[in-house]
Amino acid sequence: MRRLNSMDNLFLKQENRTQPQHTIKAVVLDPAAAHQPLTFDAVRAVVPALVEKVEPLHWQLLWPRLGGRPWWIDRPQIDLSYHVNYAKAESPGGDRELAAQISEIVSVGLDCGRPAWQLWYIDGLAHGRIALVLKLHHALADGLASVRLLETIFSTDPAEPLPTPGRTLVDERPPNTATWLRLLATHEGAAMLRFPRVLVRSARTFGTIRRRRKAGRPGFAEAFAAPATRFNERFTHDRQFAYVRCDMATLKEIKSAFGVTLNDVYLAGCSGAIRSYLDRRGELPAESLTTVVPVAIRPPGEEIDWGNQVTIWNVSLATDVADPVDRLERIAANTRAAREVQAERDLWLFGDWMDYWPLFWFYARGLPLLGAMARHRPTYSMTVSNVPGPKRQLYFAGAPIENIISVGPIIYPYGLNVTGWSYLDKMTIGMQACKKSVADVAEIADGIPHALAELATLAASRHSAKPAAEVPLS
Repeated sequence: MRRLNSMDNLFLKQENRTQPQHTIKAVVLDPAAAHQPLTFDAVRAVVPALVEKVEPLHWQLLWPRLGGRPWWIDRPQIDLSYHVNYAKAESPGGDRELAAQISEIVSVGLDCGRPAWQLWYIDGLAHGRIALVLKLHHALADGLASVRLLETIFSTDPAEPLPTPGRTLVDERPPNTATWLRLLATHEGAAMLRFPRVLVRSARTFGTIRRRRKAGRPGFAEAFAAPATRFNERFTHDRQFAYVRCDMATLKEIKSAFGVTLNDVYLAGCSGAIRSYLDRRGELPAESLTTVVPVAIRPPGEEIDWGNQVTIWNVSLATDVADPVDRLERIAANTRAAREVQAERDLWLFGDWMDYWPLFWFYARGLPLLGAMARHRPTYSMTVSNVPGPKRQLYFAGAPIENIISVGPIIYPYGLNVTGWSYLDKMTIGMQACKKSVADVAEIADGIPHALAELATLAASRHSAKPAAEVPLS
């Protein structure tokens, strides 16, 4: 058995019928390029071997009889009729048609009485392509752990065959009541012993925040600073999903021209698209929207484990700035401030507070909900994340993975999730929103390349305007 960590447990606590907490990891490939058949039946037949190979695929939630945080228990004997599914995209099988299928997949929650995932085989894509769409509960893996998962399922060796079962895995038996009591006493007792230290660390963190504010140094975007938009309305269970591909070379050119980070350029592209979308509808607020940005905090050089190890930045997206270069520079200043705050703060404090769920719920969920009702503003506007995906070409039975598409869940009141994944020379940006509030999320996605193209043009102008280097006279 494996006990969920605090961040893993948070995704379970936030889950309900209208906000399931799964992520989507989709890959597009050409089965004709494979050296083994990649029909639906062939892929379905290989899934038991993949379950054996990838640990999280045979984990099922086990809730303690006497309450407390759940555990993962091995349940490798899966029901293929539930876990592996077939769908066919409508003609002509392009990006919009694949996105429509993913919209349907992402709208339905997972059955957490089983291992918390499903695989969908999407047929009918243009030029004979197929998509394998993995719906995975966020409690199993954050962005970097999901990269590891895909690198385990697929291969960097085009000659590697599909896996075959090597041994018969048996279902793990849950512990008896006496063992549960010992486990509960051990973990709850340890949490109580840690509590005074957590209070001391919290006081130090609040002191750091006060000193930073007193010195007039910028920090995270303030809660309830952004006005409510259509993204912050109450959810239904229906989702609308879209994605778009952008050239990494373009992002890097903009990064170099303006002396910012790749993440700044990505955020600026998202900001420009969202600003334009709202402006066309006469809904652009005079104040900037804000975003929650998940940031990995795994120690450098440490092998990536499963589960979630992240903190968050709260950043203004500068949607109130009309000039695209000024907007990019404002975003870069905001992320620099967030990076400084992260360097000064206790990175693990947020997760450690989750061990004391009633207190944490009041702080992290209760107070924001009360604040939103009192101020009629969301805590923050949306969630925007950026994951560096696999660095090498991946294959499945010799068929090269051509594209990787991902998106994370929405959590009220952050009703828009934008997730960028880089892979080889492309970044694919996926987004989902509640269909009731944003029925045309593809329009936002389509705006990102336009926002980046505008920045790229200005970057080229800046580059050509630089004075030539001095040449010594002969």
